[in-house]
Amino acid sequence: MLNFQIKKQIFLNCLSAVQGASEKKGSMPIISNLLIENIGNNFIKISATDLEISVITYCGANILSEGKTTINSKKIYSIIKEFQETKENEEEYINFTENESGVVTVSYKKTVFKLTTVPASDYPTIIDFKSEDNFNIDLKTLKILIGKVVFSTALNEDTKRNLTGVYFVLVNIDGKDYLRLVATDGHRLSLAQSEVVYSGKKTDGIYDLLKKGIIIPKKILTEVLKIDKESAVKILINLNNVIFEFEKKAEAEDTTDALNKNTKLISRLVEGKFPDYETVLPKDGYKTSVINTKKFYNSIKIVSLLAEEKSHSIELSFAENNLSIKTVNTNIGEASDELEINYKGEPISIKLNSRYIMDFISNIGENNINVRFNTIYTPFIIEPFVESEDKNNSNKITKFIGVFMPMRY
Repeated sequence: MLNFQIKKQIFLNCLSAVQGASEKKGSMPIISNLLIENIGNNFIKISATDLEISVITYCGANILSEGKTTINSKKIYSIIKEFQETKENEEEYINFTENESGVVTVSYKKTVFKLTTVPASDYPTIIDFKSEDNFNIDLKTLKILIGKVVFSTALNEDTKRNLTGVYFVLVNIDGKDYLRLVATDGHRLSLAQSEVVYSGKKTDGIYDLLKKGIIIPKKILTEVLKIDKESAVKILINLNNVIFEFEKKAEAEDTTDALNKNTKLISRLVEGKFPDYETVLPKDGYKTSVINTKKFYNSIKIVSLLAEEKSHSIELSFAENNLSIKTVNTNIGEASDELEINYKGEPISIKLNSRYIMDFISNIGENNINVRFNTIYTPFIIEPFVESEDKNNSNKITKFIGVFMPMRY
């Protein structure tokens, strides 16, 4: 029977790391539970799965007797979260004890909880694999890339499964490798890329898979965004699965720094072929305009208050050094605003989804944006406007483009 002692904050952080993968209301009650087991005498391993994604993490603990069990994820997290902190320099531990009847006693100071369990043998098998053939990237850079594109994925209820994830592809430009992430729901597209140093073998294996491109589900990427660590991420890929492994710092001992030692996020890849996104990227001959990012966002935000709730439609009318933003709602009324912009082309009006535009612009840190457009039927392009002397800035992101299909009049 599993029996261990553990510090509250260590246990709480580990339980927090796996909450996103434990199904709260599923057809299989067992996946509302966590699988907890000892690893040697100094660690417990906590696993969670909702059958789409899985999380594995490790906590430093004092193992008193070996075993494994499953316990309700939400309840154990809520309980540990409410335990009162100890005073500084006190060594109060949480005691976790399972008896022969499968009842777990969780006690802290004078507070005691008794929880029923489900046999560990009933828990689904979690796919895990190791490989020396892997790809490393700085976590901060990866999170920036994901955050700049993930909102453009299709909803899960959409029929096109290949659009419900983010396309990861390794591209080589002028002899340098770049990790490019692309997401689209068929109406908009976001692309972000960063230069990476690929030190692994460049034949077969993960390098070839990334050169061809893989589609990683949105759900696991949103969990990656929640990881609060400063480290490199090891990405392992086979034909069907992806693992994000977050390594602890080399100097960390079995202390608070090792809370999430080797935390792994695991998911199946999305099946299907990603659309040929390059066909909608901007070509030569587009009209261009430079607009202040904050003013553009705020103007769209206030005008869109009266936009149709279903379409979120607004009309952008470009004229010499002027942009008019307008919406008409037949049931409520209309709204408009004007901005001074840098534009010298012929007048043109383009109808777009305001929500899509704001989603994209909110991820731009530069003061100005560059918009490109050609006709009322061709894609509308937005990207950060970066001064030539600042092109090495912007958090290592070397390209960030939003593509939006105009709405019909």
